[in-house]
Amino acid sequence: MAMVINSNIMSLNAQNQLNKSQNDLNTSMERLTSGKRINSAADDAAGLSIANRMTSQVRGLDQAVRNANDGVSLIQTAEGALDESTNILQRMRELSIQSANGTYDTGNRSTLNAEVEQLKEELTRIAETTSFNGQKILDGTLGDISLQVGSEANQTIDFSIGALDSENLGVSDSAGVGSISRTADGADVATAVTNMTQLGTGDLVINGVSIDAADSSADNASSAGKTGSALSTAAAINEKSDQTGVTAVVGETTLGGASMTAGDAAGTVTVNGVAISVETTADAATTRAAITDAINAESDRTGVRAVNTDSDDGGITLVADDGRNIALELAGVTSAQTGLGGNDGAARIATGTVTLVSDSGSDITIESGATGSAADAGFQEGSYSGAASQVSSNLNDSTTALVAGDVVINGVSIGASSAVDDTASSVNKDASAISKAAAINEVSDKTGVTAVVNENIVNNDTAQTNAGSAAVSGTINGVSIQAFTSTTDNSINRQTFVDAVNAISDQTGVTAVDTGEDGTTAGGGVQLIAEDGRNIELNVTNGSEVGVAANSTFIGEFTLKSDSEITVSNGSTGNIANSGLKVGTYGGGEDGSSIANIDISTAAGAQKAIGAIDNALEKINETRGDLGAVQNRLDFTMNNLSNISENVSAARSRIEDADFAQESANLSRAQVLQQAGTSMLAQANAAPQQVLSLLQ
Repeated sequence: MAMVINSNIMSLNAQNQLNKSQNDLNTSMERLTSGKRINSAADDAAGLSIANRMTSQVRGLDQAVRNANDGVSLIQTAEGALDESTNILQRMRELSIQSANGTYDTGNRSTLNAEVEQLKEELTRIAETTSFNGQKILDGTLGDISLQVGSEANQTIDFSIGALDSENLGVSDSAGVGSISRTADGADVATAVTNMTQLGTGDLVINGVSIDAADSSADNASSAGKTGSALSTAAAINEKSDQTGVTAVVGETTLGGASMTAGDAAGTVTVNGVAISVETTADAATTRAAITDAINAESDRTGVRAVNTDSDDGGITLVADDGRNIALELAGVTSAQTGLGGNDGAARIATGTVTLVSDSGSDITIESGATGSAADAGFQEGSYSGAASQVSSNLNDSTTALVAGDVVINGVSIGASSAVDDTASSVNKDASAISKAAAINEVSDKTGVTAVVNENIVNNDTAQTNAGSAAVSGTINGVSIQAFTSTTDNSINRQTFVDAVNAISDQTGVTAVDTGEDGTTAGGGVQLIAEDGRNIELNVTNGSEVGVAANSTFIGEFTLKSDSEITVSNGSTGNIANSGLKVGTYGGGEDGSSIANIDISTAAGAQKAIGAIDNALEKINETRGDLGAVQNRLDFTMNNLSNISENVSAARSRIEDADFAQESANLSRAQVLQQAGTSMLAQANAAPQQVLSLLQ
């Protein structure tokens, strides 16, 4: 090995090793002082990324636990106030029962009622002043509450607390049988009123009790057609509530809009007698907005508000919240230009809906009276569950299939009806009640509404003749009936035709019934029935001889049923008529009296107060039950979040935290190597001096 002095390789090697041990020493000391294995991305880039994500999760979970605790605190605050509200209601119930006793006079009851009045005020005060973190929680303004109980977006628990003051306690939601909303047209409002069907004595029988039109009270809200309004119909029904066990609740009146074709025009829209000047433009959206604003500016006078559907097909919907009639006239403008569901150049009146609510929840039976038809009151005959909302279609005027977007039920657009779903009808399969009900039931899981097909019943609509010697022949649902020659005896003609129809009923699905009426007027003669609701195609020569309806295809009807209210609205095509349904909200309502309105100064008032207080207690119990369930859920949620946080923290520790035993050993090793390296570097630096001995 050569001896050199310019390059001291041993020194360079010693320096290199010394630097390595120095770096190891620095790393060990950094980890021991910070307690972390990863102090920079250079230590472990992947581990740093994973650890940071875990840190975000842990900190989010810890905050979520605090959020859940806040939710529990809010619930406990509300529950404490509701406990006191319950005590107040129990006292009010006690006073009501006391006042209902026949041993008390007017003065005694007045004294009891004075305490009830004070308790009502305190009930409202509690609802209006109970707050958490500055937010009132029992007056209905809080609405839906969303608690963020997770470390990621939208991991929430949602609940709500409604208004629990004296105005909102006492009434209860109900389901019932809804009437069909109706419209009547005429050259002017007076003619439209004349054309309205209205409840007449002998038209309607509810639970065996005939409803008398004379019992209806004056409708002080509607401007036209008062006797045919939902308000007057409900008043007549409620006059017999103590006998029928049924209460009529008036729903809002809705007049659906019209599909728009933009165009310039100027004219007048008259709503409930109030003339409103309007102008239409080539921009349908601008026109809708302007007309909506113009109508709403007169709402105080008309009792009607306009709703912009923001759709050219939907136009503008008119709504009367109190159920009064809506009388609409268009002059100088058309329904297509304005988007209003009017009768071009004439008048249209729309009535509200009436929901029949069973006071006991038992079935409601609707029948036509001896001298009229239940349809004049907007109801279909039948026996209905008092625990479900129901409304029937009216498809007789529609032989058109349902197109996707024709009708919206509870916010869900209904698809097209298909002939494939009707294996019974012989013609117009895609327009039948069977196919349309199938289209509605396709989305029952979204709407909460089920369509049930009714019997298809065809009544005679012409007077029966008895000329005799007429050849009676033809087909029903494409199947020929046995031809015969009529006589001058109406009953023989009817029975011969009934026998002929029933002889082929296994092929047609249609049976015939002799009404027993000579048929000298419309409504007698022969009734045709398809129990499965299939279409009935009638083609009979000289049908008036036997008292059968005029030749046509008769479409059946279906009934919508739901546990809650049913809202029907126009779809994107604007052709709701194809469904046989009318725009409106059916079957939903409230019964009972609010706590704010109870008065126990009379025995009768005390009896009603007991029912209202029971409803209020039930509502509070339900609310407290819901809040308790949410609180228990939050407890489980917090336990789970804490467990997850613990386990994720442990996982992060295994990645990020320093092992002190290992790092202490690494530190000792690095310190020894530093000392040894320093010593060896000194000797390596002294090695070149040995060359000097060669020069002596």
